[in-house]
Amino acid sequence: MKNHIITGIFLLLFTNLAFSQYFTLAPTGFVSKENLDYTVVEVAGAKQQELYDNVLKSINSLYSNPKEGLTLVPGQAITLAAYQHRGLKTSAIAYYDVDYTLSFLFKDGKIRINSPTFNAQIMNYNGTWNKMDVKKFYFKGNGNPKREKSHQFVNAYFNGLIKSILEKSTNIDNW
Repeated sequence: MKNHIITGIFLLLFTNLAFSQYFTLAPTGFVSKENLDYTVVEVAGAKQQELYDNVLKSINSLYSNPKEGLTLVPGQAITLAAYQHRGLKTSAIAYYDVDYTLSFLFKDGKIRINSPTFNAQIMNYNGTWNKMDVKKFYFKGNGNPKREKSHQFVNAYFNGLIKSILEKSTNIDNW
């Protein structure tokens, strides 16, 4: 009976995740729909420790060497620092390597996701690195996106990372 209740809770979470856009990149960094630097996902009836354990298991199953980038406050918070070679596509032929950080905090029935942070860089032809100035690359002086496709891609990239972790956490013990 308990497993059916837990499965039901996670199915409700899963349906909410399917259409989620957690953050949008703004000139100041990622912001939620409420213009905050975090968003909260409600998981009715789930205990803090259960949410923490499932997200941690999810990260461990999705990343090849997560322990290198994990900072844990047992039962309360998970911070993942990761690197993706050629992670951000910026044009038809240019990809930037990206270092990013995702943070999750837990309470009974809630997962708080802090705004992702990231740095991106590309290797020049002479072997030096060119670091992306995010504000200049993605935004005009008035704060509107410069290239809508690039802006949509970076939003989809980070929202997709968060979504994959949360979706995996909903069925990590369902085997």
